[in-house]
Amino acid sequence: MVDLMSIQKNAQQIAEAIASVLGIDVEIADNNLIRVAGTGIYRDYVGQSMASQGYIYREVMRLGYEIVIDNPGKHELCQPCEQKGHCSEKYEIVYPINVDGVSIGVIGLLCFDDEKARRVKQNQDSYLTFLGKMAETLALKIKEENYLKGLVYSNRYFKSVIDCLEEGLITTALDGKIVHYNKTAQNLLGKKVSSSDASLELLFGSKRAEEIIDVAGKGQKVLEKEIRLDAGSEKLQLMIHARPITAERGVQGIAIALNHFTKIKRLVNRYSGNEISYTVDDILGSSEAVRRLREKIKSIASSNSTVLIRGESGTGKELVARAIHNCGSRRQGPFVAINCSAIPESLLESELFGYEDGAFTGARKGGKMGKFELADKGTLFLDEIGDMAQYLQVKLLRVLQERQIERIGGLSPIPVDVRVIAATNRDLEKMIAQGEFREDLYYRINVIPIDVAPLRERKEDIEVLCRHFIEVYNQQLNKEVRGMTEDFRRKLWEYSWPGNVRELQNAIEYAMNLADGDVLSVEHLPVAIREAQEQDEEETFKLDMLERRTIVRCLKRYGTTVEGKKKAAKALGIGIATLYRKMARYGIKDVDV
Repeated sequence: MVDLMSIQKNAQQIAEAIASVLGIDVEIADNNLIRVAGTGIYRDYVGQSMASQGYIYREVMRLGYEIVIDNPGKHELCQPCEQKGHCSEKYEIVYPINVDGVSIGVIGLLCFDDEKARRVKQNQDSYLTFLGKMAETLALKIKEENYLKGLVYSNRYFKSVIDCLEEGLITTALDGKIVHYNKTAQNLLGKKVSSSDASLELLFGSKRAEEIIDVAGKGQKVLEKEIRLDAGSEKLQLMIHARPITAERGVQGIAIALNHFTKIKRLVNRYSGNEISYTVDDILGSSEAVRRLREKIKSIASSNSTVLIRGESGTGKELVARAIHNCGSRRQGPFVAINCSAIPESLLESELFGYEDGAFTGARKGGKMGKFELADKGTLFLDEIGDMAQYLQVKLLRVLQERQIERIGGLSPIPVDVRVIAATNRDLEKMIAQGEFREDLYYRINVIPIDVAPLRERKEDIEVLCRHFIEVYNQQLNKEVRGMTEDFRRKLWEYSWPGNVRELQNAIEYAMNLADGDVLSVEHLPVAIREAQEQDEEETFKLDMLERRTIVRCLKRYGTTVEGKKKAAKALGIGIATLYRKMARYGIKDVDV
């Protein structure tokens, strides 16, 4: 709160005004009994303490109302004063200065001769009224200063708040002239936004400026638009949101929020689960195959070369891709995954490369970023790349060669800094021979090949994986399973695991749901595993035959209706389109199931 000393000049002027009107000396003190203003003999003592003799002043501030002393030195309030026996004052009026019911100081009217004392006594009521008005004047000045100080504080506080925002903020007048901007906006737009003639036209160009100003003129709720600006040596890609600023008198201006696409990408990845931090330590197993896999991941993680991960469905190819990303120099960037077989061909192109506003019927207003842009400065994981249509293979090859993409309907290329990791469970070499996969793309993505061994070839990992899954489902299902019987272990060892680690996880989850004690036993296993017989070792390695049998068995379980095939595809860990292709490949017909 502002005190009397803060308005000392005003207090001195009022003291002199009172003295000149009444012809009597005046002093003003604050609540600490510091003389703030004075006339006559008190002028030279301004700023000094009155604590040793200000007993009357202290009492007036305690009571909150005026006191008249017509016998200074003899009045009961004068008794503690050192000057009580030889006080030179003849008459004294002390009036409190109250602000919102609290005394912050006093005005003292002091007479030192009998004539002035007599005059004051005769006109005491009018003098008290006059002093009251002067006290109110000082109180109002204090309130005014407090209000102005509050405005300054509020303005600074508001500025600090908007400077804390991660998004840039600009406000403009209705003609587009910049009124205010925060630090983020200045960091994004540079000196242009802080120049004396800063305007929307200067920042964004005349066409975009007109679009933004139209928000106020047409009363639109919001304008959302992607813009690209030249910022020195680089292109600045921003998403702007413009809204009219409405007050009692209508639209008064425009507020524009600016978001850098890097921030948008970071948020997309955070809330889409793309920041799950799997590392090589999450690749569980004690086998030589897993040990070599972990070592290879560590050795190639910091490279920018493309990687092709090959392995059967359910072996954990995405886990390997995430481990590569999180062990390398791009771990601070986004990891974006897309399954090429799970998205229809007609949509996959827009998902990968994005599109501009109005690129096609049904396109979202403002356009959309593709996965390549979202993965900028990070890693793009293309799962099931063997299922990608050939015309998209051509576009992908061009992106890998030129390191830039063009959105659907776009006119200019957009540079992207992305490491591509692809994965497939298909025989790409055979597909190349049959003309189903481009050979040039194959060599471009197969710079660093990684093979993930199926579970049947590394059965020593089953024990480690089972312990991990038991621990996971103990927490999820509120169980207290501590181990497995030997028969349970033997069944897991004998089974061929066509669904690999995913199928093992499914089996353990099934068993954990059935378990009512602290040990898993054979009766807790799924029927297919419990009743499976050991296959001839030579037959086990005939992968095509094994895959065909697995698909047939899955279709028998779920049926050959459209819904049944969807469930079968989900259980097999593949897309419905992939299931139909495999059925055609192996000659599996509904009547055969």
